[in-house]
Amino acid sequence: MADLFPFSRRQLRSIKAERSEEISEYGILAKMPLSKAGMAWLGSRRPFLSPRTQKDYHNYLGTIVKFFGDVQLEKLANPDLIRLYQRERNKTAGASIINHECTVIQQMLKRIRKWAAVAPFYQPVPLPRESPGRAMTSDEERRLFEAGALNPNWAVAYWAAMLSAHTASGPAEICGLRLADVFTSDPETARIHVHEHVKNVNRVREIPLNSEALTAAKALVERAQQIGATQPEHFLIPFRVCRGTFDPTRHGFWPRTAWNEMCAAAGVRLRPYDLRHHALTKLAETQPEHLVLKIAGHVSPRMLRKVYSHVRLPALRTAVNAISASGRENQLPERPGKRGTQKQAMKMIAAAADRLKVPLSTAMELLKEYEQGLGSGKVKNAS
Repeated sequence: MADLFPFSRRQLRSIKAERSEEISEYGILAKMPLSKAGMAWLGSRRPFLSPRTQKDYHNYLGTIVKFFGDVQLEKLANPDLIRLYQRERNKTAGASIINHECTVIQQMLKRIRKWAAVAPFYQPVPLPRESPGRAMTSDEERRLFEAGALNPNWAVAYWAAMLSAHTASGPAEICGLRLADVFTSDPETARIHVHEHVKNVNRVREIPLNSEALTAAKALVERAQQIGATQPEHFLIPFRVCRGTFDPTRHGFWPRTAWNEMCAAAGVRLRPYDLRHHALTKLAETQPEHLVLKIAGHVSPRMLRKVYSHVRLPALRTAVNAISASGRENQLPERPGKRGTQKQAMKMIAAAADRLKVPLSTAMELLKEYEQGLGSGKVKNAS
């Protein structure tokens, strides 16, 4: 064994003994009241979960116990009970939350080897088919930030929104910034280091600050220092204990009241997280995919193309009209060999895409959609 693997037989026997002990504990866990079983299960999972996920799981367990009471854990191995739970929870909660709670039930039942009996009958609650976010038009963006600058009571919401919209950082990432994560002394190297409140380690990144983001970051740093944030580990947006009193050792939350009032004054309907979506959409209009991925963090190329890199409608129309027009002016051949070649047509499309700063792959997709729209009449109706 020592020749094959870099460990001894004694180590292997120790692991085997631990596994045997776990198997014997499954029966005990199955008979435990749901509240104790949930805490025992969560305790065993802590080394493998981030602090944020641990907190979420704790909240999910609280909801599950409140619904089912302190029954034995093994009693949840009933697909009818889980289906009833989904229907009742659907009256007060969204599909995403319900599915997360059912995932906790699933993991606990897997631990006691009872999920196999439920799995064939389990169906997650369908998620609503809606866009995960939207980008503002140029006019909406102008109105939003013009309105935000008018009212001093909206200062935190205004500066946080400005920082988010110009760095593609989510609201939680902005609220998780500490003073040590914000570098504003030199405009050439100004940046923020996003590493707390991220969804996973792939979202840890440094983002340079443009002039607008730098102004917002300086304003937030100055405010934080005025209300007691003096140490590098203190948060950029400190927690508000009560009126006029702040705890800089705890992070604050997105100022939703001020944000809602600011949006209402601007006549814009926007979620805080849409600011990240807006920033990435603007980047995708002009920048190469690899740069957008670098700034976005965890966004995969597939997610970027599916969710974030849909170019806004005016840019889409400009791109497809220009590409199509250039093709028609030069009478692109309908059949190989009649006039020009397919290679020449590709060069013309690539040149049009380059002028518009649109990736060639995106340009080809847009041209295809545009041509299909001409045939169906949708392009005419859309305009």
